[in-house]
Amino acid sequence: MIKNNDKISENQTTILLFTTILGAGILSLSSDVAQSAGPDSLIALLLGGIIALFFARLIGHIASKFPTETFVEYSAKLVTKPVSVIISIILTGYFLIFVSLDLRIFADVSKAYLLNNTPVEIIILTLMFTSGYVVRYGIEPISRMSEILFPIMVIPLLLIFLPSIADVDLSNFLPILRTPPLELLKGILNTTYSFVGFEILYVIFPYINKGEKLKKCINVSFAAIILFYMYITFYVIGIFGYKETRLQLWPLLTVIKSINFPGFFIESLESLVIAIWTFAVFTTISAFQYAAVLSISKLIKAREHTYLVLPTIPIIYLMALIPDSIVEAYKFVKYVSDYLALFFIIILPILLYILMKIKNKEGKNNENN
Repeated sequence: MIKNNDKISENQTTILLFTTILGAGILSLSSDVAQSAGPDSLIALLLGGIIALFFARLIGHIASKFPTETFVEYSAKLVTKPVSVIISIILTGYFLIFVSLDLRIFADVSKAYLLNNTPVEIIILTLMFTSGYVVRYGIEPISRMSEILFPIMVIPLLLIFLPSIADVDLSNFLPILRTPPLELLKGILNTTYSFVGFEILYVIFPYINKGEKLKKCINVSFAAIILFYMYITFYVIGIFGYKETRLQLWPLLTVIKSINFPGFFIESLESLVIAIWTFAVFTTISAFQYAAVLSISKLIKAREHTYLVLPTIPIIYLMALIPDSIVEAYKFVKYVSDYLALFFIIILPILLYILMKIKNKEGKNNENN
């Protein structure tokens, strides 16, 4: 049974989607896009975002047909119970892997820029327990937290680039569409993975107060995140050029270092950005951890997800320590994006939609007979 205080509003849904998509990948976004699409990075981001929007709408549409059930429950009606259980377990593992990789990247970046003498294990555990504390109280506090942190994350990042507008060289984007069509297509598909995070729609629909407004929530959140990503990429590639951008691990931090604020009282501007980025990581891992714990509770038919939060922490912690370095962590992220994300954000929604249509047609034929 869903309690009244576990329901989230239209605005909270919109912001929750935005903050879940905006995660650890924001630091390397420009480099990833530049590697895939070169000078046409902005076009790839726009088209990749539109493709991601289409599949987010598709997942939302499927979930809306089962308004009181999460993926664990309604998928059993479409793909049979045993197959549903297997897919649900893999989906839960996917959520946990994402949390662990985001945590590992967060810990390595924080150690490099802010906490040089702090072991990554301590950084991971600190954020993990803080996230677990919020997740215990359900989706409504997670959404309220996202509402509070949203302006703190977005407004400073929008303003911080303005002094460097004169350094942007528009010739870095010209002439447009000089990337070979096949490479551009591959770049668009790779860019679609930059919008990973909307998969939480598989499980959160029953907790949205006005489910009929979900389509609008998805449209608004995607419009905002596409523009935000394009804004950052415009400055990074506009200043460095795509050839230099694709060689850097965290080009966002590099370009921030080069910005000069006359009379600004904070000497190390990248430290401020890391602090803001911490909020982005926190909101992402909270939403993913909640989706994972909720899925487990539905799988084992537990009455509350609360008691399952603590047992997942050591699992996520050990998974976060598997990569030997930040480079290996990014390799794992690429594997997850290429295979698991491809399955859960593109292939699975299409399969579920086709099965749902077949079931509906069979149901109508049976009624007519």
